[in-house]
Amino acid sequence: MEIISFNMSNFSEWEKGVVNRNRHLFYKLLASPEVKRIVAVDFLPFTFKRALRNYGQNVIRRLKLKDQKLKSKTIYQDLTTRCVEVKGFSAELYIFSTIESIFSHKRVIQKLNRVLDKINSQSPSTQSPSIRVPRLVWSCFPMFKEHFQLKADLFVFDAVDNWLSHPSFKKQEEILKNNYQVISQKSDLIFTVSDNLIEFFKEQGRKENLFWVSNGVDYHHFNKIKPSLPSDLTSLKRPIIGYLGIIQQRIDINLLEYLAQNNPDKSFVLVGPLWPVYFRKLRRPAVEIKRLRQYKNIYFLGKKEYNQTPAYLNNFDVAFCPHILNEFVRSTNSLKILEYLASGVPIVTTPSSGVERFSHLVNIAEDYESFNKKINQVLSEDNLEKRQARKEKAQENDWENKIKEIIKIINKNIRT
Repeated sequence: MEIISFNMSNFSEWEKGVVNRNRHLFYKLLASPEVKRIVAVDFLPFTFKRALRNYGQNVIRRLKLKDQKLKSKTIYQDLTTRCVEVKGFSAELYIFSTIESIFSHKRVIQKLNRVLDKINSQSPSTQSPSIRVPRLVWSCFPMFKEHFQLKADLFVFDAVDNWLSHPSFKKQEEILKNNYQVISQKSDLIFTVSDNLIEFFKEQGRKENLFWVSNGVDYHHFNKIKPSLPSDLTSLKRPIIGYLGIIQQRIDINLLEYLAQNNPDKSFVLVGPLWPVYFRKLRRPAVEIKRLRQYKNIYFLGKKEYNQTPAYLNNFDVAFCPHILNEFVRSTNSLKILEYLASGVPIVTTPSSGVERFSHLVNIAEDYESFNKKINQVLSEDNLEKRQARKEKAQENDWENKIKEIIKIINKNIRT
């Protein structure tokens, strides 16, 4: 199987530590024995600011690979586009980066077809006329619908969340509305992360081949037996109530303040970067973040590398998820809860999409007072048996099981 993947991130970003559903499924597909080749299309910029960033990082600059066993070679380059072959995986891998999407979506497809022809002419897996490799076009990028112009045996769309509800894409609302309608009509298979997105596509007129495949977790990454204590946690007062993830619009600032005021004996630790849009779009939250910094028991530790995150999570006394329940959050499926479960630590969260599946293992709080009570409750009631049960549930949801489910559906539906 050959896969052309339209991604919501750049491959270079994944190499720098950005981790999301797109990245997890991509690498699982790359490792699958059924996949012979992946052509990864980096995030297609739709603003000049993002185009300049992509141009500098992916078109001009040479791709930097973390794994020294991997080697890269440019097979195509012009003023706006670059394609790199990455050798060292079991399957062939090509990274296609372009800023043509700023000027013309049609030209993106023209350039991509040109590169695909070049790949086919030199690849051993497609040189023999007796060998027919089925082509799957996979997209999780709703800002681009022209991928349907490619020749393919199956078109798959993976709905990671509903971009119409994301505050970062307000200016693209009309484009997204139109694109989602086309995606709903033309995709052979649609995977979603939540029941809410199932209903969203049904409202678009989609009636079949619509599958809910929830997020998974890299279980072995987060299930650490004796992680070292990070230096920036050593001086903090116990217990540590910790959050791991991006600090953005869905964080309930008022809830954080309430918890800090009512628990001066506890340390509330947020590990993750502050999302820039948080300040640029809403303005007021920048002041609210400053307001939180006045509390001596709230700590913002900033962005950490992916390989560092288990050490933080496994040293929390309680992992918490203080999210506002809005339309965007309803369309998501929290990776965070599964990562928390994999570590075994007790969890307190506000209601969010999909969390009810773990209600026997996760403490769900409907209001501020309940949230506060549940934190104190789990601190007194936690034990090894409960920690093991959380870990076992996370292991059931490992990404390896998710990709098996997805490939089974693909094989049943692909035209050969």
